[in-house]
Amino acid sequence: MDSLERRFTQLTSRVLDGLCTDDERAELGRLASQHPELAAGVVDEAILDALLKWHSGNITEGFVPPEFPVDVTHDATVEPKHSLPTVSARHFLWAAILLLACGVATWQMYHARQSADAVIADIVDRSGVRWADDSTALSDGKTIVPGRLASLGGEYTLQFRSGPTVRVVGAASLDIKSSMLIQLDQGQVTAQVPKSSTGFTINSTLVDVIDQGTQFGISVGSGRADVVVFDGKVDVQSKAGNGGGQTRLTQGECVQIDGRGAISRFADVRRDVQGRWWTDDQSDPDGHVIASVSDNIHSGEGGKAFACYQTTFEGLHEDSLAYSDNPHHQWNGLKADGLPDFLRGADYIKTFNDYRYMEYFEMKIELARPANLYVFFDDRVEPPDWLKANFEDTGVDIGLDEGPWLMQLDEKDRKLDVNTTAAGGGNSIDNIFSVWRRRCVDGGTVILGNGGKWGIDKKGLTGKGGRTMYGVAATPLDVMESSPAASPDVSSPVDNGT
Repeated sequence: MDSLERRFTQLTSRVLDGLCTDDERAELGRLASQHPELAAGVVDEAILDALLKWHSGNITEGFVPPEFPVDVTHDATVEPKHSLPTVSARHFLWAAILLLACGVATWQMYHARQSADAVIADIVDRSGVRWADDSTALSDGKTIVPGRLASLGGEYTLQFRSGPTVRVVGAASLDIKSSMLIQLDQGQVTAQVPKSSTGFTINSTLVDVIDQGTQFGISVGSGRADVVVFDGKVDVQSKAGNGGGQTRLTQGECVQIDGRGAISRFADVRRDVQGRWWTDDQSDPDGHVIASVSDNIHSGEGGKAFACYQTTFEGLHEDSLAYSDNPHHQWNGLKADGLPDFLRGADYIKTFNDYRYMEYFEMKIELARPANLYVFFDDRVEPPDWLKANFEDTGVDIGLDEGPWLMQLDEKDRKLDVNTTAAGGGNSIDNIFSVWRRRCVDGGTVILGNGGKWGIDKKGLTGKGGRTMYGVAATPLDVMESSPAASPDVSSPVDNGT
């Protein structure tokens, strides 16, 4: 019995015994819908369980819903003709509900078989795709029916008629089971799922990813699976090992699941500027400047168990998102002409804003080539020693256009958050950041420190104070710049000054 079937059986027993929580009941319903092949077994178990208990006593004993406290066993108007067996009201009701749910799931499985030729998605764009011979899901080269969809290379986008959009890049093998369920055997996909399609699921041999209204990516291959959340949230269920419970991931988190089912933090994700693809590959692609990013934070510190950084190659432009854990804050130029020329098109890192108050924080950046390394530092805070000792203030400033930041609060409290963003340079700038630079003539490894001492602002005043995390960008050292005169050449690694 695999972990999924074991979990299914466990939930079934708890529902039948009336011991389940609301979350467990919802989980069983979801699994019954996603895996109708297990439904028949559940129906058999529910019927057998009910029959066994039917023969254990009087069915009328205790068979009264709590909201109707009528003693039917002593009602003079009721004259039972036979001695009836016992079953508790709660057990009987839960069995009926379970049978109904699984009956629907079984019908759905039958209906899916009858509708194997029904079109459920369209290929809305493609580039250089080479389809494998066993791709049975291709209807006419443009529409998709349930079945296998395998590509040997290239990229394409599926628009499901139920709402979700799925982007596939590179060689990949998918089994499209329905408009709400995909089995990913190998490759990488990115899904954009509207709230109306919450519950859309991508399965693999190692992990199930259940969407909760979001944009997420999953990569399967080489005995592991990686899951990253770009926006919103997903539930992740490891299928190897002992299975365990579901893990909730939210924006800015990424996990890696190995062949034993262990879930661990994966902190370094790379993405192209258009958001068409992302990668967990640590090799240096096409001579980009930033090779890798890591930190000294263990899973669970700083409010996020699986925080990740997102490096966007050649991605720094007007309105670029600043943080991996916030979907709104944007980098902008202070005036209408936008960001300074020497920063446009730079590789940049979406840092983690929740880390801005951690005094022991360190970020390690590996540069693939000689580079100008830039740090954008909040002008409201006194620059820390590591920044002043190892970087030079260029005298150039950029702005942060802050959007809503009370997303972690209950919806009723979010009305207090009136921040909005605007398009283009010079618009809706909320805070100013100084641009600091270091010339790393040998590339190598650079270690950055914290976001400034707690409670110390630029004027030396104490108190918690407002701040946001610094940003990081890099350009090749041989690029001609229109920025102020270059600082002296410096070799890596850089002392963080802490």
